[in-house]
Amino acid sequence: MTTSSTVFVAAINGSALGLGAEISWASDLRLMAEGDYVIGHLEVLLGFGPGAGGTQRLPRLIGSHRALVAMLEGRPFSAEDALAIGAIDEIVPSDQLIARAIERGKYLAARPPKAIAAIKRAVNVGGSLSMAEGLHLERAEFLALLPERQAQSIMSHYVRDTASVGELLVYQPGGYAAALQNGDAAVVTTKTD
Repeated sequence: MTTSSTVFVAAINGSALGLGAEISWASDLRLMAEGDYVIGHLEVLLGFGPGAGGTQRLPRLIGSHRALVAMLEGRPFSAEDALAIGAIDEIVPSDQLIARAIERGKYLAARPPKAIAAIKRAVNVGGSLSMAEGLHLERAEFLALLPERQAQSIMSHYVRDTASVGELLVYQPGGYAAALQNGDAAVVTTKTD
């Protein structure tokens, strides 16, 4: 999940404890339904520690000390607390949760898939390496994508259109919004008067 070109959005429609929390931590985004729900790790109260990534992924989301204390105590986070500390990304009315998760997934998945995978590898793998090793991985991912057909096409279109206007098209009114919505900067069009 953490190195693929697929965007994973966890739509949490109830409490997520233990393995449920670990699956959500492995996702790219976490949306939680409004309600009296909690998310976190209770494993210590059962006599063992998390075993499917909780001790590695939660600290990367919210910081080592906060994650350590939460796991040692066995106390989960309310949705509001999870949002405040960055463990989840949104709280959504329960009747809109699936639609919102699909909307967010489609929005992110509109970006070039090879770029998505490269970013996920650089962040999720590189984040556990030394700074020098992480930077090396980032450069390797960057250089590997430059000759790719999709990247070349987007950049050629973007450079050509930028040259015709005289500035970056994302600086044109609505340009950045169009690029974000469509998933690449090649879709930005020049303003016609």
